[in-house]
Amino acid sequence: MTTRASTSVETLKKEIFLLVARALGDDHARTPTGRYVALATRLARSDEAWLTRMIGWTARHAVLRRLRLAALAELVQARLETSATGTRHLLNLCLHRADEPGELLAYWLHWYGRALPQPVKRGVADAVVRLYDEPALATYDSPGAPLRFADVLALTHPVPQGETQTAVFRHAVARRRGDVNDIPAALPQLRARRALYWIPASRRPALFERPEIGRNLAEAAMTWATLQRWLLGTMTGPAWAAVVPSMSYQDRLAHLADFDRDGLPDESAHQVAEDLTAPASVLLSGVTPLEVYPAWRSMRGTRWSRALGLAMDLSLVNVPALPGRTLVLIDRSDLMAGPGYGGLTRAEAAAILGAALACRAARAKIVVLGTTAATLPVRPGQRPLDLIDRFPDAGGSAHPAQAIRTHAAGYDRVVVLTHPDQAAEAAEAVTGPGQEHVITDATSGWFTAIPHVEMARTADWPF
Repeated sequence: MTTRASTSVETLKKEIFLLVARALGDDHARTPTGRYVALATRLARSDEAWLTRMIGWTARHAVLRRLRLAALAELVQARLETSATGTRHLLNLCLHRADEPGELLAYWLHWYGRALPQPVKRGVADAVVRLYDEPALATYDSPGAPLRFADVLALTHPVPQGETQTAVFRHAVARRRGDVNDIPAALPQLRARRALYWIPASRRPALFERPEIGRNLAEAAMTWATLQRWLLGTMTGPAWAAVVPSMSYQDRLAHLADFDRDGLPDESAHQVAEDLTAPASVLLSGVTPLEVYPAWRSMRGTRWSRALGLAMDLSLVNVPALPGRTLVLIDRSDLMAGPGYGGLTRAEAAAILGAALACRAARAKIVVLGTTAATLPVRPGQRPLDLIDRFPDAGGSAHPAQAIRTHAAGYDRVVVLTHPDQAAEAAEAVTGPGQEHVITDATSGWFTAIPHVEMARTADWPF
């Protein structure tokens, strides 16, 4: 039998998951609000098992880290109030990255004070023993962190496991005091990096003529960003060639123009192009058309053109295949001329996001609003670039709310890509479809967010 209490709990679940789902696409929604914390607190007391599963699911999405840690802290506090057992184990299980013990403790200290309950102290200490190693110290122990590694060690007193972790803990404390020169022999990566920084800046570019430079950089775990700082911002073709193998798919996309400007050797460029068009690489990276398009547009007529055109098509695999009938309304008016995602204008980002969604949907129609209105039925198998070529010029004025009232009948969902000034009126105009998505900042995260927003509204949880 459904009771008023159970109905209320289901409403809480829908609301908090809707906040989480929207945060996948909207970076402004990734900071825990008072409402989010209140929902997490109430669910921690009314359906702990469901909230625990949601926290576990959010770990799959790095952009949700702050929301996940806030919910975890509220869940732990609720368990402490009832003297529940297993809280220490829960904390250890739910901390996944080496910066998370510090972030969780910073949240706890802000809201609950410096007197750490024993389950919190011990659970975080267990996670520290599991997560704090030399690469973690090099990567996450930065002055801008909410709490440094040494602060976490002082608050939780973990017992290091082995000589190497003992050295990691001791050096973390030394770094906090500003002593970065005396690096223990048990930390070869940090010692290798220090040796590179001891080389005078004027001599560093010439090192790339030596065959051992690749090995030296690997031993020091030098990323492209670290290498760029080491070279004082002046990269060269050989320098790029040395770090290309360790760069992510998205990083390579973002630096194709730099590769050409700085003279990346043809052999390395060929390897990059092969990876850009490898279906496995596209799938593993999660890259979307909205990320590939800025590179394709800026690199037309270069050695990357063919690879980027293929990458655009392949990246559709990371766009959701929305079921039913989908209406995509794209505002390309003068209001959309401002800067948007990845160096695109708002109008350009809306166009590629909307075209990609329509190409993957089971049945879709696009309505473009700009200098003129255009209605474009979408055939299965169409390419986003072919669709965009048929769009009218950007500019003019648009009335998304009126377009919704004209076109929305008979559709299962409406996706509206418009300017923030038009959003409220557009949302009010959607009265028929069961799913509406009014998006004012087109980002690649919306490809993941849209199906999860629909799950929130129907209580069809992905966990």
